[in-house]
Amino acid sequence: MKRFAIFFVLAALLLCFGGCGREESGENNKTSESEVAMVTQTGGTDDEGFNQSMWEEVEDYCGENNMTYAHYAPEEQTEEAYLAAVEKAVSKEAKLIIMCGSGLETAVYTAQSTYPDVNFLIVDGVPHDAQNNYAMGGNTASVIFAEEEAGYLAGYAAVKDGYTSLGFMGGMETPAIKRYGYGFVQGAAAAAAEAETKIDMRYMYAGTYEESDEVRSTAASWYKDGTQVIFACGGAMGESVIKAAENNDGKVIGVDVDQSGLSETVITSAEKGLGKAVENVLKSYGRGSFPGGSAFNYTARNDGVSLEIENARFSSFSQEDYNKVFNSLKEGSIELKKDTDVDSVSQITGDWITIKQ
Repeated sequence: MKRFAIFFVLAALLLCFGGCGREESGENNKTSESEVAMVTQTGGTDDEGFNQSMWEEVEDYCGENNMTYAHYAPEEQTEEAYLAAVEKAVSKEAKLIIMCGSGLETAVYTAQSTYPDVNFLIVDGVPHDAQNNYAMGGNTASVIFAEEEAGYLAGYAAVKDGYTSLGFMGGMETPAIKRYGYGFVQGAAAAAAEAETKIDMRYMYAGTYEESDEVRSTAASWYKDGTQVIFACGGAMGESVIKAAENNDGKVIGVDVDQSGLSETVITSAEKGLGKAVENVLKSYGRGSFPGGSAFNYTARNDGVSLEIENARFSSFSQEDYNKVFNSLKEGSIELKKDTDVDSVSQITGDWITIKQ
C-alpha cells in the first residue's frame, strides 16, 4: 500500500512538470531564478526564424547586463498550457515575461491581472479574452507588425524578377499570417499590372507551424504542377517547403528573418524587426521604465519591416528596384488591404492574378 502511495505521488509530480512545459535556462543563469522569461507558442529557440531571433536578443541583452533568463516551451498549444508556463516562470521570480505569438493573446489577457507585479510583452498580438474583448493592463506592452507590407515587397519583387507562377503557404490562419499572404498577393498584382503579365497563384494555410510530411508533399505537388516559388510563411513548416523545393527544382521565399542560410533555394525573405522590437523593450525595462499599457506598431515607415536584399538570389530585381518600392511604402503612397479589410484573398487579386485550386 505504501509503495502504491509513493508511485501515485511520483506520477502526479511527473504529470505536473510535463504540463508546465520544458525549461531552457540561459548560460548566465547560475541559480534557479530567472528574471527574464520567454514563453513560445510553439517550437523551441532554434527554429532559424521567429522564436530564435527574439531569443538571441534576450541572450545578448541579459548576458551583457548580468540578468538571469530562461525559455519555457509549453507541451501543447492550449491556453491552460501557456498559463502553466507563465506560472512556472513566475515561481522562478520572473519580472518580465515575453510572450511570443498571437496564440498567446488570451493567456496574456488572463495573466496580466493574475500577476499584476509582473511585466508582460506580447509579440505579434494584443491581449483579449475569448469573446474578443481587448484590454491591455498597465503591466503589459504589445508589439505588432505591418506584415502586409513585408509580404507586398516579397510578391512585388518575385514578379519583377520574372516569376509568373507563385504560391503562398501559411501556417495557422492567424492575423499576422493572413497579413503576410494578403500583402504578397497585392504586391504580385501590382507588379503584374505594371508588366501587363498574367500571374497564377496557389494559396493555402497548412494548419501547422511544424515540419510535416503533408506540407512537404503538398509543396512538392505544387512545384511539379508548375509553381516556381512558394512564400513559406509559418515557422518550422517552412523547412518542409524548402525540402520540397530542393527535390523539385523550386524556389522559396523565407519569412520573419533572413533565411537565406537555410538553403540555396531561398531567394529572399520577408522580414520584420522582431529582435529590435524585443531589444527596445528590454532596454526600457532595464532602465526601470517598462512601457506598460503601450502598443508598438512596426511598419516600413519606421523601418520595422523589410525584404532581404543583401543575401537575396534574384536574377534581375536590384537594390535600386527595391529602394523605389520600399520608399513608396514608407511614404504612404501605397495603400494595402489587411486581414480586417477583406473577407478573402479573392477580393484583392486584381485583374492580373488568378488563384489556382
